[in-house]
Amino acid sequence: MALAVDTPDRYQDYMKNYYRLASEVDTTCGAILAELRRQNLFDKTLIIFTTDNGYFHGEHGLADKWYPYQESIRVPLIVSDPRIQPARRGQVSDAMTLNVDLAPTILRAANLPQPKTMQGRDLSAHFANGTGTEDWRTEFFYEHGTISNISRIPSSEALVRKDVKYIFWPDYNAEQLFDLKADPHENHDLINDPTRKELLADLRSRFQSLKSQAK
Repeated sequence: MALAVDTPDRYQDYMKNYYRLASEVDTTCGAILAELRRQNLFDKTLIIFTTDNGYFHGEHGLADKWYPYQESIRVPLIVSDPRIQPARRGQVSDAMTLNVDLAPTILRAANLPQPKTMQGRDLSAHFANGTGTEDWRTEFFYEHGTISNISRIPSSEALVRKDVKYIFWPDYNAEQLFDLKADPHENHDLINDPTRKELLADLRSRFQSLKSQAK
């Protein structure tokens, strides 16, 4: 779904319809939860609410969803699980989770083995009892291929950590560097900052290592 608007009124209509979709999702989820309670299944059901991507609404001068900035790659993840201890319900975790973790989580809940070739890890350690998370990931490799041609959607790759992000644009041999702690909206590119040379060298090296593993 492309954001193709050229007047303030058209933009307002677009955003109005976008939030109508969000309201419909909320209503539908409520109906599903109500039906689970009606059938006395709510306390026996693992519920995972998430999405595949976020959308740009003008941030960075962009629309749609194709790039490794926070607005696109950070998505909601809400879990309701009968195994969660009462004292832990309603808590928020800052663990770096990925969509590849969803299948292992569901398999574990169903007492089924996780295939060795499957990426990702069971998330229940973060919300069921809070143990077994000491060696959880602190970074990940991101990539998105060209769509149609580089004039439309160019390729992008990134190394993402909680406090820093390194972005590489293969089609243009261009780099970006953002301090996510000081600049969470990624407005200030630090790629040419001389005080970040050591950090940049480390990120480039780790980026290449993770990229080779992804292949």
